[in-house]
Amino acid sequence: MEHTRLTVTLQSGHGTLARLAATLNNHAVLDLTYTTAPTNTATAVVCVTQADALRAQHKLRRLVDVIDVTPSPASPGTAETADVPHTRQPTGTPLP
Repeated sequence: MEHTRLTVTLQSGHGTLARLAATLNNHAVLDLTYTTAPTNTATAVVCVTQADALRAQHKLRRLVDVIDVTPSPASPGTAETADVPHTRQPTGTPLP
């Protein structure tokens, strides 16, 4: 499946991640990573299907916390091996 990686730079604040997730609710999100920095900024890397990429990009740009959205084509398997840290559930641990 072809997908696109959207790198989103945001101002980190109360509820930022929740607004980001709600905005992407109707799109086929394959992977989402969210990292914060001490300077009250955050970076989210969102992998979406190519069919949803343009619409997701436009919706993300309208969020009040978003500073920039940069799309880049992602090669197959990138959603599983993105170059940002991931938090994974330990094997055998039930999901919440």
